[in-house]
Amino acid sequence: MELIFALALVVVIYLVLLFFDGFFKSCMHYPYDAFLRSTGLSVKFLRLQWRTTGLNRSIVKWSTKYPRILDWSFNVGVYLSLLLMPFAVVLIVASSFHSGNQHHSIGGGGGASASAGAGVGGGKAASNDRHTERRMVELDLLIPGVNLPISEIGYYIAALAINSIVHELGHGLAAVLEDVQIRGFGMQVMLIIPIAYTQLDTDQLMALKVWKRLRVLCAGIWHNLILGLFTYLLFVSTPMLFSSLYRTNEAVIVTGLKNNSPLAGARGLEQGDIIKSINACGIHHEESWFACLLQTIQSPPAYCVSTDFVHLNDESVPISHKNDGLIECCDSENTASSCFEYLVDANEDDVALPQHMCLNIRKTIENSFGYCHHHDSGQCAEGHCFKPSINNYTTIMQIRREAKPDVIYIGHPADLSRTVQISRFVPKTDLFGPRFADSIQLLLKYVTVFALGLAFINVMPCYGFDGQHIVNTLLTDNLIQKRIPQKATRDMISLVINVIGTLFVFILLIKYPLVSLSFAAASTDRPSSS
Repeated sequence: MELIFALALVVVIYLVLLFFDGFFKSCMHYPYDAFLRSTGLSVKFLRLQWRTTGLNRSIVKWSTKYPRILDWSFNVGVYLSLLLMPFAVVLIVASSFHSGNQHHSIGGGGGASASAGAGVGGGKAASNDRHTERRMVELDLLIPGVNLPISEIGYYIAALAINSIVHELGHGLAAVLEDVQIRGFGMQVMLIIPIAYTQLDTDQLMALKVWKRLRVLCAGIWHNLILGLFTYLLFVSTPMLFSSLYRTNEAVIVTGLKNNSPLAGARGLEQGDIIKSINACGIHHEESWFACLLQTIQSPPAYCVSTDFVHLNDESVPISHKNDGLIECCDSENTASSCFEYLVDANEDDVALPQHMCLNIRKTIENSFGYCHHHDSGQCAEGHCFKPSINNYTTIMQIRREAKPDVIYIGHPADLSRTVQISRFVPKTDLFGPRFADSIQLLLKYVTVFALGLAFINVMPCYGFDGQHIVNTLLTDNLIQKRIPQKATRDMISLVINVIGTLFVFILLIKYPLVSLSFAAASTDRPSSS
């Protein structure tokens, strides 16, 4: 709904601009026309366009400054683009047939996605069963408000704009090296999607030999690959580059709590809390944060407690059995306590302790000697091992904070992963908050993912993409002409290849919205359980 509202607002703005554009053209024709000519702006239906020839001289200067380096670079770009084409075809065809409905997020939690671009991207792993996992890389449509947070739409647009500009600059630089005239450079925004373009002299481009023409056509793809590599290196180097402003790989800092977070409250987490560990699991960055949350379910905590503490604090009532099979030994109104099970160590002497006892959770944790591994027969260097008697979907989390008391939370780890926002960048000074570094790193991640995706999607033989012109150029090669001398046959081969490529790209573009709609409909029809 947020996305639909935002797009509706954008459409209204376009209609208002179109109205005033028509009004000024009819009432103030000459001054307004002079303004449009001087700025290069034009307003069309759901599209804003800007064109300039002012960059032509700069592009010529850049291309002639390091001609040998650029010449070598564009040769490499042709080889890599031609090698990339079959991989892109296989990937896009496989992605078109794959019907997975997993959602992806560039900015969120786990690892980075594999590749994305022009609104297409994502890498996913699918598992067939519990023991074997089949990993599959595929391209998916990235839609703000659907599988990307609507709050990150600014990064989405900025990453597309950066990639599009770099792509077109690649074409421009290569064209100048091959003495192809640049007629203009510009940007257009179609609804909210920014697209750069370079206008070249078509006759001069088509008059080039096959290899030189390929250098111009593959330059945009090559520049996207270079941009993706560069921004990826910056992304992984961000903690080191910001080490003078932030503490990294030491802890995480809470940057926000959702309104419905059960962790909020007087004895809960607050924005700015620095979290060092959860139970016995140390936290150094986002990856270890999620790993520690997962560990709380996979290895529930048990505590080493002294016999004296148990005798002094036991609040047991007659034992009863719950419907879920758990044993209850605490009064139902005693919410601060839990029933603990005594795990007997086979190597220790017999101790007069009951099998189950009711203990205050916070007191037990604060007075324990540490954690014991109840899978190893509850061994403790000091004291005896006691495991909380709770269901498999709940665990006890002792969240250690820097310079603040520990937060003890009983619940599911997903409560933290979904409602607590964290950052690995712990500020050393109040001048720069964690959001500054997070924003830069998120933009770098978007640019990297979109750069790879643009390279893959652009090399595809599809109408409107570079791959279409690359295929057409390859079919004019002398070797191909000797084998297929009839021009009509070569044109038919080009038509078939590009039509098939366009079909699969179209399937890829409409697949994700259709899968999302069907998944949403199935979720609506599914009966809810209480």
